[in-house]
Amino acid sequence: MQPRPQTCATTSAGLRVGGDTQPIPPEQVSLQPAISRLEATLCYPNLTQGRILVPASPQAPVTPSPEQATNLVVGYNGSAYSRAVLALTLAMAEQKQLLQSHLVLVHVVYVIDKIQPKTIAQADRILWQARCFASEWRGKLHAHLRVGPVAPALHQTAGAIAAEALLVGCYTPKHPLVQELASEVAYPILGLPW
Repeated sequence: MQPRPQTCATTSAGLRVGGDTQPIPPEQVSLQPAISRLEATLCYPNLTQGRILVPASPQAPVTPSPEQATNLVVGYNGSAYSRAVLALTLAMAEQKQLLQSHLVLVHVVYVIDKIQPKTIAQADRILWQARCFASEWRGKLHAHLRVGPVAPALHQTAGAIAAEALLVGCYTPKHPLVQELASEVAYPILGLPW
């Protein structure tokens, strides 16, 4: 196996992997530079292709977080797709935290339809898996358990914490969950790259 080159590419944010990074003013920090830096780190030039499933609504009000932290919400159900989107979110959060001076929080949301001892035990196991999966990440991970329909529960959580983005384990905007989430949102809905 050949070693990867130290510098794979120059990103659109002007950052180089393996070299000095240029400081970016805080007002210009968004998810795009973090994604671009992640693309260069992974030598995966089209990571952003297909990731934005639903753009943020220009009319939707954006409420700043009281903690001045960046909040990323992951819809999580323990599937391979949700684990993949959690891994990408943690990598994006790490890159974003390198680019800015304040905290990046990842919120994992698991939704159950009704409260029963069996579903609570399953939810506890799935959220424990998410915490273990993210244990090597040096940022903050919050696990949320919600009861009710999935899309409204994800919207409620993302809205309550002023999320910068909602990430789900879907590849296409035509997925039923994405269709249900696609109403006026103050944050983009991102999925897995295709």
